[in-house]
Amino acid sequence: MKSTTELSERVIQLGEKFEKMPEELKLHLKSSGTNSSAAWFLGTKGENISLFSELIQKGIDAHQEARLSYYPDDPAYITEQLKDSEEYKNTVDFLQKEYQKLLSQLQLSGPFWSMRSIGHMLWDTSLPGMLGYFSAMLYNQNNVAAEASPVTTLLELEVGNDLCEMLGYNTQPINTNKTSKNDVNTNKIVSWGHITCDGSVANTEGLWMARNVKFYALAVALAIQNEEVLAPAKKIRVTLLNGDSEELLSLDNWTLLNLPIDEVLQLPQDMEDDYGIDTKVSGDLINKYSVQSLGLLEYYQKYLRDIYHTPLAFSPDTRHYSWPKAATLLGLGSANNRAVKVDLRCRMDVKDLEKQLQECLEKKQPVLTVIAVIGSTEESAVDPLQEILALREKFRKKGMEFCVHVDAAWGGYFAAMIRKDGTLWRDKNQPEDIDEQLVPDLPMSDYVIEQYKAFKHADSITVDPHKAGYIPYPAGGLCYRNSSMRNVVTFTAPVVFHGGFDPTVGVYGIEGSKPGAAAAATYLSHKVIRTDETGYGKILGECFFSSKKFYANLVCMNLDRSKPYICVPLIDLPVINKGGSVQEGIQQMEYIQERIINVSNEELIQDQEAMKLFRELGQDQTINTYMFNFKNADGSVNTDSAKCQLLNNEIYRRLSFSPGQKDLEETKLVVTSSNFSLDNYSKEFIDSLRLRLGLQGDEETPIPFMISTMMNPWTTATDQGSFLPKYIEILGNTVEEIVLEIWSGKLQ
Repeated sequence: MKSTTELSERVIQLGEKFEKMPEELKLHLKSSGTNSSAAWFLGTKGENISLFSELIQKGIDAHQEARLSYYPDDPAYITEQLKDSEEYKNTVDFLQKEYQKLLSQLQLSGPFWSMRSIGHMLWDTSLPGMLGYFSAMLYNQNNVAAEASPVTTLLELEVGNDLCEMLGYNTQPINTNKTSKNDVNTNKIVSWGHITCDGSVANTEGLWMARNVKFYALAVALAIQNEEVLAPAKKIRVTLLNGDSEELLSLDNWTLLNLPIDEVLQLPQDMEDDYGIDTKVSGDLINKYSVQSLGLLEYYQKYLRDIYHTPLAFSPDTRHYSWPKAATLLGLGSANNRAVKVDLRCRMDVKDLEKQLQECLEKKQPVLTVIAVIGSTEESAVDPLQEILALREKFRKKGMEFCVHVDAAWGGYFAAMIRKDGTLWRDKNQPEDIDEQLVPDLPMSDYVIEQYKAFKHADSITVDPHKAGYIPYPAGGLCYRNSSMRNVVTFTAPVVFHGGFDPTVGVYGIEGSKPGAAAAATYLSHKVIRTDETGYGKILGECFFSSKKFYANLVCMNLDRSKPYICVPLIDLPVINKGGSVQEGIQQMEYIQERIINVSNEELIQDQEAMKLFRELGQDQTINTYMFNFKNADGSVNTDSAKCQLLNNEIYRRLSFSPGQKDLEETKLVVTSSNFSLDNYSKEFIDSLRLRLGLQGDEETPIPFMISTMMNPWTTATDQGSFLPKYIEILGNTVEEIVLEIWSGKLQ
């Protein structure tokens, strides 16, 4: 096996070669007009199939050229004579037949590229994403080690930087010539990001990091106390949360667990700078005393006898299931991923968080991290990150520190909507800078924009290219504000990354093998569709626009009193949310019908008054959550929870796919579904929904709901106009059919 030094030199050589590539291979395509997105996807009818075929063939040809040019005089096995043999021909014939069977099976897959597919967080993958994945897949690079991925390792580093920049973090340009510490500013904290297989793995790694950072200062103190080599550092000082400077070895355990995060991560570098102790030496010795090595049980028994409670992580009721799973895997226990209530908009209730944090402070229970969800996958909610960060500052003054993680697996790419020219964050107070042909007047609300602007202060962020980045699976991602954080999930000292090349990115995560093709797919897609308002911001801005128009259509289904049902979106009308009357709600629906639904996109964008309301409609991102209840024959609204459940479950059954389904056209529209229940949401939240649905009694019955995710940027601007009326027609007809079956007793 190659040594680390040899491998590093090889990677540096490859990086230098990469930097000298022709600029045409480093595409940075700026959007022009409104037609560029048409070249970014295969198309709902495969309109770009000729282009795709041509480019795929180039990828195959380039791969064959690589095989032929590497030691061309080496012998071959597959000769023309061999190809003429009966055995070879029979094998090829068998391959072709089995392949054709597979193709036939695959054609029964859900048509997620279709205009009618609005259920899940996936749509057509981007053309450059597919090209990058397919072309790199041919080389089968494994990004666990640079010798197995000499090209795609470099691409992953580039992608990591690009993701960090999109999210607002400070980065250091990748420079393969940067081999000396004298060449860099070692005092500058820079971020670092990498590709994971998905958001669940990224979330687990984020919690893993927070756990290890929490106990790292204690490990350093123990190592200095017990290891003779580290004895010169016995007088090392640290800055406390209150700004005072104290000797590390003079601190009690609670203080050691609550030192400033960046101060903790700087300790190995300070030991080298001030006492001449190499970070490799100190890192190896510190690891002997780390929770990473010893485990929580032995750590508490040996070194934390005055700390009586298991450390906690806090996440909202809307959290992804990966968080309690991660707590289980790390030995914390799922119960110690403590839930925080959400408000009626499904955003984290900061008052409940503060109450629980105060309880932890009073009984000295360590807090590892607080997780803010930016784009919950069922409720489309954006947690109040600004308030969470402000709350952390409040508790820092009380002597308690913890990480803040942003779970933006779904919502991360929406940051591109407020990035101008790939570098600057757009100012919401300067609408004249917004090209209406790029993004339709930025339909994100002011509240949501403010949370995105706070990303740069979070310690780690999950972001999934295979969701709103339109990259083929698997391609998740994790970004660290301070690159040193990546080291605490390995067994190396947490030294800051300064833009040079590591021999591998594989040591900094959970996975072993992972496809270099995912990095190549994300890299090429980012180069063609930039992570700013000209690229992904443009696509997602159009999706936002369609999503809010869909909400407008949903809520206005209630204007027709003759319909035997009511539609209840998760988020009520703005006027109702502000305490308005039912009559005011009807008036607002009529306004929406006239000024938002029954006008063209261009007319709406030019109507400043309507656009002001438009931006505040519905949920925080591009997922619409909604429920139906039916009316009885006399016009009264059904009050039976079980019958309401029956209705919504049947809507989902008829508007979704199932394994073995032969006729895809039986499903006229694709939605997905989930349930609200007292197991996962507060009584106040459930009571509010039940009241709006008109239900009485039987509070334990879960409330099913539909989920529609807008990922198609062309929904409201097809060659036949907006496709939204078709959605509403299908939904309405489906609900009406089911209601008639319930009335007749056919469905019960």
